[in-house]
Amino acid sequence: MIVAAALTGVVLFVAAGMIWTARLIHVGNLDMYALAEKVATPEPVSVLDWPELRVRAVVPQPGGQQLILLYVGWPKQPPQVATLLVALDSGDHRSLPLLSRWCERQASIAPVRRQGAELELRRRQSLERVHAVMVAEDCPGAGG
Repeated sequence: MIVAAALTGVVLFVAAGMIWTARLIHVGNLDMYALAEKVATPEPVSVLDWPELRVRAVVPQPGGQQLILLYVGWPKQPPQVATLLVALDSGDHRSLPLLSRWCERQASIAPVRRQGAELELRRRQSLERVHAVMVAEDCPGAGG
């Protein structure tokens, strides 16, 4: 009986380790693909071309719409900053607190283009994501 319980514990421990390893590999692959996509664009023309960004400020707009101003910077290029106006889904109550937490913690974010004006911001080394629509972008000097 004790041997069976110990064997079950070992099997569960090994299975949990394999699941955790698979998750780490998946997240690492997401980071790798995002970086490879950015390297293919030698001169960024948009914030979405930056390999990494940090959210410096999150300003929700008053009113019924889910419009948010994001002030972001490129950590490896300190003078590179931009202001984004993004729209979240009207039923999305998770993204604003997530963006605020990323800002507070100065998390490394991978911006990803989607169809049309859609974008995804994903916290590196994690599966946390924010989906939004780019309404406007003010990125002085993004091309150099």
